[in-house]
Amino acid sequence: MPALHLPWRRLACAFVLAFALPSSTFAQTTSPLIRIGAGPDDTSMPVIYAAQAGLFAKAGLNVQLMKLAGAATVAAALAGGSLEIGKASAVSVVTAHSKGLPFTVIGAIATYDSASPDFGLIVLNDSGIKTAQDLAGKTLAAVSLQDMSTIATYAWATQNGVDPTSLKFAEIPASTTLAAMEQGRVVGSTIYEPMLSAAMATGKVRIIAHPYDAIGKHFSGGLLIANANWVADHRDLVDRFLRVMQQAGTYVHAHESELGPMMAAYAGVDPSTITKFNHEGRAVAITTADLQPVIDAAAKYKVIPQAFPASELICSCALRR
Repeated sequence: MPALHLPWRRLACAFVLAFALPSSTFAQTTSPLIRIGAGPDDTSMPVIYAAQAGLFAKAGLNVQLMKLAGAATVAAALAGGSLEIGKASAVSVVTAHSKGLPFTVIGAIATYDSASPDFGLIVLNDSGIKTAQDLAGKTLAAVSLQDMSTIATYAWATQNGVDPTSLKFAEIPASTTLAAMEQGRVVGSTIYEPMLSAAMATGKVRIIAHPYDAIGKHFSGGLLIANANWVADHRDLVDRFLRVMQQAGTYVHAHESELGPMMAAYAGVDPSTITKFNHEGRAVAITTADLQPVIDAAAKYKVIPQAFPASELICSCALRR
């Protein structure tokens, strides 16, 4: 399987498509501006809550939350200097590291747990696809051609005796995946929450697998990242930021159902479709064991040239379990 490459520097221009939460959300402080990029997915909920509840301002942090299209755009904006901190999928961070970008993981923001899967491989109800074997030679949708869902789908296919190189992928935003399926452009997709619940609520699709289980039963799916040089110069800000994120993660975990409307507004979906679904673990602390399965899977499916120790990526400033 050929390695896939993203034009990181060129993608930085996509940052202009982002928007900031209203300035009234944030109290004025004299602290340096911290721009945080996060995609419209359930993984971002702790940072969304922290921003809208004013937790950053209470900690003396001047934070501006920017909604970006996905992990690749976040990484590109961070590389281009348009962000100080980004929320990104673990595999996008691993890929960036393999390309020599000076990112460091300052913490986790979400963990995948097979006991409560928040990603599912969906197909149309009337589709004849029921097993991995039925997908050989078919085209699936993916937000990015080398994202976590793509790797997980490769791993799941392999576990079920299907050559992963027989699968094809088309880059399609999660919000338009269902339409692409109905048009016959793709047969399915491994999709995330809340888009998964939104699709299921239409009654048009069914879940045939939870491919992330093929990566591991428990691992860090979403990470908080920053430029290593910026972190070295702003350790106090990073420490305060992580403490806020820990507080926010704890609150969000205990109030998931109440925060549905906030998530829906940020993701741009109907609130009625996301009142109940599986959520990722809201962990901030991280260990090498939380990240190594992602690195190994990325290497196995040629997204990166070779595996490396997770310790290379995790900042000494990160909170540890």
